[in-house]
Amino acid sequence: MSELAKRPERLQYQFTKHFACADGPLFLILSDVDRWPGNLQPRLLASNGETEVTVAFRDNSRATIRFAKLAGGVNRVTVEHEASANDSSRDGSAANGSAAGFDYEIFWFELFEMLNARLMPGKVSIATAPGKVNLFFKVGPLLESGYHDVASLYLAVDLRETVTAQIATEYSVQVTGSLGDFQLLSVPTDETNLVVKVAEQVKAAAGTPSAIKLVLGIDKHVPVAGGMGGGSADAAAALVAVNDLLGANLSAEALHNLAAELGSDVPFALAGGAAIGFGRGEQLTALENVAPIHLVLILDDQGLSTPAVYRRLDELRAGRNENTANPEMSADLLRALQRSNAFDLADFMHNDLEEAALSLRPDLKIKITTALQHGALRAMVSGSGPTVLALAASEAAAMQIARAMNDLGYNAIATHGPAAATELVD
Repeated sequence: MSELAKRPERLQYQFTKHFACADGPLFLILSDVDRWPGNLQPRLLASNGETEVTVAFRDNSRATIRFAKLAGGVNRVTVEHEASANDSSRDGSAANGSAAGFDYEIFWFELFEMLNARLMPGKVSIATAPGKVNLFFKVGPLLESGYHDVASLYLAVDLRETVTAQIATEYSVQVTGSLGDFQLLSVPTDETNLVVKVAEQVKAAAGTPSAIKLVLGIDKHVPVAGGMGGGSADAAAALVAVNDLLGANLSAEALHNLAAELGSDVPFALAGGAAIGFGRGEQLTALENVAPIHLVLILDDQGLSTPAVYRRLDELRAGRNENTANPEMSADLLRALQRSNAFDLADFMHNDLEEAALSLRPDLKIKITTALQHGALRAMVSGSGPTVLALAASEAAAMQIARAMNDLGYNAIATHGPAAATELVD
C-alpha cells in the first residue's frame, strides 16, 4: 500500500490527463520545473526513469506526476498533490483545494494548458517570410573580419517561404515548394540546414530542454542560391514559428538580435517592407509609405555562390588597385522612391556585385538585354545573382514582360513589393 493511500486526508489535488504525443518529450518538459507557469515555482525532488517525477513546493507540500504509456501513442499523466502535514491538520486546506493560500487547482490547470497550447507534438506553428531584392547595393572594402560593409536598399517581394515547426524526438527537415526538383533537392534535409540552427538558438534562449527536437517543414518559393535571400527567409520564418511553438515569448528586439547572428539578410527578412541597410545589412532603417514597385524576376536553375561572387569582386578591385570608399546610399534613388516614379527609379538602381556575377556567368547578360528589349525600364543582376531583376512601369507591364520572357524559354515571374514582414499563419 502506498504512503498516499495510508494518508488520504493529505491528498490536496488529483488530476488525470491524456496526451497523444511521444512520451519522451512529455517527461522532459514536466521534469524541467523551471519552465512551469505560476507564481509558486517548485523544486525537483526526484525522477524515476520516464515514469514518475516528484516535486516539492515552498509550503512543504509535494506532488507526484506519474506517466503511463497506453495503446495508440496515448500517454496518461496523473498528478497527486499532497498538502503538508501541518497544513492539513491545522487549517483544513486539504478540503478546500488550497495550501498556504495558494490555489493548486488553478496552478495545475495552467500547467496543463501550457502543455496543450505550447509544447505538445500535436501543436504546429507556421510562419511565412518574404524573399527580397536589392534595388541598390554598394559594397565597401574587405574587412579584417572577412565581411564587407554595405549600403543597400532592400525590397521585400511577394515570393514567400513558409516554415512549419512541430515537437518531435529527433530533428528532421522536409522540403517542398514550387521550385524545380533540382533546386529543391539541393536544400539540405539534415541538421546542417540553417533552420535547425535557428531552432537550437530559440531553445537556448527559451530554456527549453535540449533533448526536445523538432520536425521542420520548408515550403520554398524563393529561388535557391538566387541572390534573393531564400535561406534568410527560411531562417526568419523559423525564428517566428519556433518562438511560437515553444512559447518562448522572445521580444522583437531579441528576435532581431538572433537574426543578426544568423546572417546579414535575416533581419530584413524578419522586418519585410522596404529598408535601408548598413553594416553587414543588419543595421536597418525602415522606409514608410513606399508605393508598389512592379518587377519581373528571371530565374536560373544553376545558382551562384554568394561567397564566390564577393571573392570575385575583391579580385577585380585588387587587379585595378581600386580604393573603395565606405558605401553610401544614393539620395537620388531615395527621392525617386518617394516620388513613386518608376522611370526615375530606373536611373538610380545599382548593384556593385553585378560585374563580379557577370564575370562568373557571362550568359546572364543575354537575359538583361532581352528583358530591356521587351519593355523593362532597367534590368540587372539581383544581389549576388544569378536571378535577373527587371523593373516594370506597372503591373500590366510586368505581366507582359514576364509572358514575353517565358515565351522565349526563360523562367520569369511577375512580382511586386514591398511585401509584409515575417508573420505567423493562423
